[in-house]
Amino acid sequence: MTNTALADALTTGRRVTLLPRNGGHSWAGTVRSWKAADDQVVAQIFTEADAVSSLDHHQVWLSTVSRLGDEYGVTIFAARAHAVDRESLKLEGVVWLVDERRRRAVRVIGSEVTLPPSGGTSVRVATLDISRSAVRLPIGEGGWNYDDPLDLVVHLGDTKSINVVARMLRVDEATKSVVLGFDYVPDADAEAIDHFALTQLSEP
Repeated sequence: MTNTALADALTTGRRVTLLPRNGGHSWAGTVRSWKAADDQVVAQIFTEADAVSSLDHHQVWLSTVSRLGDEYGVTIFAARAHAVDRESLKLEGVVWLVDERRRRAVRVIGSEVTLPPSGGTSVRVATLDISRSAVRLPIGEGGWNYDDPLDLVVHLGDTKSINVVARMLRVDEATKSVVLGFDYVPDADAEAIDHFALTQLSEP
């Protein structure tokens, strides 16, 4: 990512979200400043005191949502956080990871979903992609035979599973897939999906 693109993504006053890479609560913040020197990018973020205490000396992901016309997009960075004062963090070694156009959250492959019984037993399938708001699943030869709403179990790797209620948003005949949107997802579960998604991105 060029310095021009960084300047747009990390412009002063932009709202950002900070998520510790070792798991845990996400925190809101605001960009105070950023600079690039000697191939290093440093950003200063204003946030609440509890966030500074929690994230000091930790690796974090930083996400920012932008809007161009009617189109939203999310940009993800990785960095290391250090406390500057009671309500400020300095993020050093800021590295761009991914841009998702027309999205407010990163979507990745690698998870699985258990579907409820439909004239038989529950079925566990690999997702085509997942984000905190939706999941894309393959459609088998028999087509899509489920009625809304659907009680799903989302498996985020081998250690975390969450329960969500989903409804069909659309069927994509070209890719033989169906997109299911999630109803209300508690913050802790949404953060778990975010954390899983970000761990699937390439390391900086």
